[in-house]
Amino acid sequence: MSETLSIDGFGPLPVRRPTTVAELGELVREVRANKQAVYPVGGRTTLDLGHVPTKHGAAVDTRSLNSVVEHAARDMTITVQAGITLAELATVLATENQWLPIDVPHPERATLGGAIAANLSGPRRLGHGTFRDYILGVSFVTDDGVEVKGGGRVVKNVAGYDLMKLHTGALGSLGVVTQVTLKVKPRPEATAVVTFGVNAAAVGPTLDRLHAGDSRPVAIEVSSGGDLWQFACGFEEKSATVEWQVSTLLKELAGGPARSVQTHRGDEATKLLRDLTAAQHPRDEFATLKVNTTPSNTAALLAAAGDVPRAAVHASAGCGIVFVHLPVELGVERVSAAVAEWTKLTTANGNVLVRHCPLAWKKVLPVWGKDRGDRELMRTVKRTLDPDDVFNPGRLM
Repeated sequence: MSETLSIDGFGPLPVRRPTTVAELGELVREVRANKQAVYPVGGRTTLDLGHVPTKHGAAVDTRSLNSVVEHAARDMTITVQAGITLAELATVLATENQWLPIDVPHPERATLGGAIAANLSGPRRLGHGTFRDYILGVSFVTDDGVEVKGGGRVVKNVAGYDLMKLHTGALGSLGVVTQVTLKVKPRPEATAVVTFGVNAAAVGPTLDRLHAGDSRPVAIEVSSGGDLWQFACGFEEKSATVEWQVSTLLKELAGGPARSVQTHRGDEATKLLRDLTAAQHPRDEFATLKVNTTPSNTAALLAAAGDVPRAAVHASAGCGIVFVHLPVELGVERVSAAVAEWTKLTTANGNVLVRHCPLAWKKVLPVWGKDRGDRELMRTVKRTLDPDDVFNPGRLM
């Protein structure tokens, strides 16, 4: 029996598994000729992201397109097919003591193409940036089944349009990404995480102290939990630098409101950062909101979210990103009110996205947040590159 899947209850969609780019191109031409749609899928970790699909078609599993095309270790670049998982990519880079310092939930399942399409990131975003900072080149199959390329394989590249950034966060709505060239970094000599707790009143002052301090964490994570808000400050660099950063932070915390201060190193610290990455992923029986605001406004959002009973709150506080998991039992009206309230708390460029919720709620909640004027621009790009609405129709717009 042929495999099928559903996306947010839409389906079932037959699953197609092209093994070459040529097969993928032929598949796209076939689907377009039948006036249907292509839904790219990889590890299936973000199928609940966005709106419900609007047109029947086929789910295209890209995981067979997972080859390493070229690893130019001396140039600190790697070119791979987009169906490779983040864990597989990390294993390849580790042979040259290199890495891509972007945190993605479930890296053993999540594909590079899917992570780029959803523009995923985690705790290390503060110190290392996002996919847009690492993609040098991209290849993708267009609506006429042709593979086109943008960018190149060198760090300094100004040729052509910036298709790399255009596809990052586009949720596969502009084409199927087939190949990516990334710049990578040497693995740090040491990793350490300092954890501690503070009471609710001290969250804002503690964040101010961290921003004004002499230490420079690559991650500042804050989570709700019990009577205290839990902080985790990550450091990655040369061993001597990490030790100086840790000792400096410990001195800055001394005499303040921090309680239960602990320092985690090596594998323990790495696991802690991995667990913090996983904390942003949607949970069963919860609606998950992603709030984008400024770092200076994060404490206010944490306070507002912390007032909701049974809410689980997790923030990349140095970046102004707050994930809030709200119990579904609160009901859509209460969650809708929270979205409206927290949208007002964000700055002009902030937003509240509904990362995950019961299917029926998507008809009520603003899944992609308020319209800030950029949505019509994206619609224009979509109409230009995909006039027949072949790729992921309905999910982004």
